[in-house]
Order: sequence, then C-alpha cells, then structure tokens
Amino acid sequence: MSNRELSLANEIAHGGVVGYTLSFYCENCRGHLFQIIHSAERASNKLQDIIIEKRYYLKCQYCGSVQAENVITIVPSWSGPCIDRDAIPKWEGDEFA
Repeated sequence: MSNRELSLANEIAHGGVVGYTLSFYCENCRGHLFQIIHSAERASNKLQDIIIEKRYYLKCQYCGSVQAENVITIVPSWSGPCIDRDAIPKWEGDEFA
C-alpha cells in the first residue's frame, strides 16, 4: 500500500471529505469547454442499490465535434439510510430511455 493510499484511508477514517472533480475532454482536440446539446437522466432501484444514469450530448466549443458522455452513480444498499428506496422505480433493463 502506498503512502497516498494510507493518507486517503486516514482522512476518510477521521471524517474528512475526499473526492475528485470530473472533467470531460474532447476526444478530437482535448478541449474542455462544451455546449450541452441534450441531456437525459434515469434513476432505478436494483436489489436496493440506487443506480442513477446521466447521458450528455456535448458539442466542443473549440473544434465543433459532438460526443456523448455517460455518467453512472451507484448508491449502495448499505449507504444513504434516509433514502426511500421503494419510491424509486425498479431496474428494468439496460436500455436508456
């Protein structure tokens, strides 16, 4: 285990907030500024795990190319005890609506 991994574990153990910023980059020119052309989202409940899927269609402001980005967040069944999981629709397949 590296010193970085140990320091992150120590920070989490003492209640620290640890995270990373997510950034999208253009696959063509590596630009980082986009116009959001369209976005869609769905949330599902699969075996008491909440799965939130977001899809973004982005247009690069540098070169004009268009790309899609898919972001999935999973809230495990053992976390978020105050979430009403029965109010979230059941997972029905891999098709994005």
